[in-house]
Amino acid sequence: MPKSVLFTSTDRTCRYVIMMLLSSPNCPAITVITRSGQNLRDSFPPPLLATPHRIVVTDHFEGASFTSAFDGISLVFHDGLAIDPKAGAASFAVIEASKSAGVDHFIFSSIIQPIRTKLHTHKMKLGIEEHLVESRLNYTILQPSQYMQNVALNNALSTGNIPIGFSPTIMHGFMDMTDLTAVVRTIMSKSRDHLYARYELVAENISYNDIAHTISETSGKLVQCEVFSAKEFVRKMRAAGEVQGEYAEDVLERLMMYYNRWGIVGNSNVLRWLLGREPVAWEQYIGRELRSMET
Repeated sequence: MPKSVLFTSTDRTCRYVIMMLLSSPNCPAITVITRSGQNLRDSFPPPLLATPHRIVVTDHFEGASFTSAFDGISLVFHDGLAIDPKAGAASFAVIEASKSAGVDHFIFSSIIQPIRTKLHTHKMKLGIEEHLVESRLNYTILQPSQYMQNVALNNALSTGNIPIGFSPTIMHGFMDMTDLTAVVRTIMSKSRDHLYARYELVAENISYNDIAHTISETSGKLVQCEVFSAKEFVRKMRAAGEVQGEYAEDVLERLMMYYNRWGIVGNSNVLRWLLGREPVAWEQYIGRELRSMET
């Protein structure tokens, strides 16, 4: 394990990896960059608020408070801003700060198949990957597919519906976020074995109709897809406060239209090799989550 790890955001992916590290017997010193306005005591697990860990509060990806956060850091885990027009510039700033600080290893959690440049987020992630590859940093790039956790299982069980803004028959690649943390643990533990690698991470290709069917079969409760047009789906997200601003609305609407035509599928061989076992599939994931709900 590295001696110190810096996380450049407090999003869900970073939180999963942080919790994995905190539960490890050889947990490194963790630094987390977060924006002001966060309730630090409620937003982070108590162990993260104690030495040797630290939280750096800054609203800008520049200036002394930002660049000094990288001092003495062995490894940077960067996930980037979610659906934000500043995400590219912010990621470039993180890469440059890592380079200036002499970081040993940079792990970038990108996106599955960023070559699908019709999608704005994918095109931006591809540019970030290019900048990282040319930075001369030691890097590893992860390209995870959709997360199983993106489907709100509790809501599906209580309402009987999975709301989506595209055809439920199109196949999509998925993976469990606990498998992602297992991959990150492997890479951090054997850093030199994974330098200059780009890993596409997919556990299972499946349609949303089949996801609904698997939930129904496993739980004994009927669940089906509730299909909206792309515009209607984004409108519902806006009304629920899940998306704000025209930029985000446009990105999501284009994503729904792309999913409706192509979906995004991939191959599970790389994930299976990294894990040293079969990846978690949807049936296994739902069974685990249902057991967790019962305890």
